[in-house]
Amino acid sequence: MIGFRLLFSSLVACALVVGLVLFVGRGGKKEASSNDGMGAGAGPDELLRVTAKAIQRVHRPALNPEERAGVRGSAIRVPSTAEETAADLEIAALMPKRSGWNSEHLTLLVSGLLSQVAEAAADSDLSGLILEGFQSSALVPTEVHQRVLAGGINIVTGSSFGPSETDLPRKLADLRGRVEGGKRASMRFKTVGIDLEGQGERFSTEVLVEVVSSGIDGRRAQIDAVWQCDWVGRESPRLAGLKVMSYRETHVPGVLYEDATRGVFAKAPSFTKQMMHGVGYWSERLTRVDDMHITGHQGIAVGDVNGDGLDDVYVCDGGGLPNRLYVQRGDGAVEDRSAAAGVDFLESSRSALIVDLDNDGDQDLVVATVALVLFLENDGAGVFSLQGGHPGSPGPYSMAAADYDNDGDLDLYVADYGASRSSSGVQGFEAQSPIPYNDAENGGRNILLANHGKFRFSDVTESVGLDQNNTRWTFAASWEDYDQDGDADLYVVNDFGRNSLYRNDGGVFKDIAREAGVEDMAGGMSASWGDADGDGRMDLYVGNMFSAAGNRVTYQRKFEDSRAAGDAVALQRMARGNSLFVQGAKGGFRDESMSTGVTMGRWAWSSGFVDLNNDGREDLLVANGYLSNTKADDL
Repeated sequence: MIGFRLLFSSLVACALVVGLVLFVGRGGKKEASSNDGMGAGAGPDELLRVTAKAIQRVHRPALNPEERAGVRGSAIRVPSTAEETAADLEIAALMPKRSGWNSEHLTLLVSGLLSQVAEAAADSDLSGLILEGFQSSALVPTEVHQRVLAGGINIVTGSSFGPSETDLPRKLADLRGRVEGGKRASMRFKTVGIDLEGQGERFSTEVLVEVVSSGIDGRRAQIDAVWQCDWVGRESPRLAGLKVMSYRETHVPGVLYEDATRGVFAKAPSFTKQMMHGVGYWSERLTRVDDMHITGHQGIAVGDVNGDGLDDVYVCDGGGLPNRLYVQRGDGAVEDRSAAAGVDFLESSRSALIVDLDNDGDQDLVVATVALVLFLENDGAGVFSLQGGHPGSPGPYSMAAADYDNDGDLDLYVADYGASRSSSGVQGFEAQSPIPYNDAENGGRNILLANHGKFRFSDVTESVGLDQNNTRWTFAASWEDYDQDGDADLYVVNDFGRNSLYRNDGGVFKDIAREAGVEDMAGGMSASWGDADGDGRMDLYVGNMFSAAGNRVTYQRKFEDSRAAGDAVALQRMARGNSLFVQGAKGGFRDESMSTGVTMGRWAWSSGFVDLNNDGREDLLVANGYLSNTKADDL
């Protein structure tokens, strides 16, 4: 594996790990920075000179099972003290029944019963899980409203659910029949709420229901519903009643999107070798010396690097693995041109931008590495040369570019997640915990780098007012002239508490998130601007974490009683999920998240407005997920 590594001078040695090989020096004399409004050819240059050196990593081949013959391991017997260790106590705390979390214990029990419901056929015997006298509303609405969208997408919503006299297996078969097209529909349940209060042996759960069919005729259909399930019995619960709270069907005439990954990357072997392995695979082969972290958090950038009118993609990766530049060909496939373009850095890289920094008509590259924010100039054909690196952000995560001062060139906002690197080399959440969890102010410092032309940049964060509320564990930021006054405003999304909306008034910023109604104290991951209601004003969608367990636990009396700080409501908000803020006529925003049904984006990361079916209205696309393992019920 060949790539570029970096070795830094003592000026930035505290930010490095062992074994880097990129040479830096001071790029120019730093001048006093009193204002941000400096145009091209003026202003200080704070970039360090950077020179890259190519190295080749020697891989240690994995042993075949046959080659392990005769290899013995040591076995050391450790006598038991019969006392619980700290690890035993931690494990016990995760066992709902043992730790006294009756709500979670019952959730596990009913989840097992609901899995039987999901697999039931029309003639199944469910008498073992249904209480005698079981009552249920109809699972299919008696009154429906249909809307046909562009592309033949049919939306069916239910408004009335009468009582039903048929047995539950038959009801389930009828429900599946609404979407089946020659192949049995799959059914999944997720318990997102549980109420144990004042009901003796009775309790109720709120359950998200998903029924999906991939018919042999090519059509696709899905049902999304919410059920209230009533149960009797705390040791062996049985279903006593069921009520449908909401119902929606979606029917599409064919496959809307197909996974084309393998075809697109068929001529780029590095993609399969490097990108098709999970983080667990690489964490067994690379060390912290390489800055390999199991949380990932590496991003991508899309842009046309060689001016052929086709979008290319730059992929950041963890330390010890080279970043990759995949250039699109005319047939839609891509080629790996990372080494030829001089951009296959081995430093851990969180994010990148493909943007024109010097106004010469081609797309340059910015890479947020563990060492520096690197700036690279494009020669117009997709080959890049290092122009320098800025050391002002010790732990850069995401970046966002805009011309904040209207001087004609793009400036750069860099989000710094954790406060700094610890003495042991770890960063971010691993180095220091956010305190308090729902309103932390001990994160890293974001910076605004003003572009002074000819690849000269300087940190103007303080002078333009962006140091206000600037230590909040930032994941992402998004520029938009939301108030339509001719300059770019900035929304900053923070992982552990309050977000910020910095209104730009002629190049000077003020955080007005609270008065505008968009603080959104949650686990913020991303933000996207778009016109959700078609009124010509920009609205805001914020990606947060939706937690089914959090929605259950934070509403329990046991949880509220344990919170001496009285912050149960704030933590309930953190589990709710994504937020949609719709802008009013006077510039303020109202929270329409629940009314529009856009909160449950699962563990959401990136989110965006995009018109998916070309009907002139902006839809929402949410990328979600987290670390996976072999268990089906993991995160």
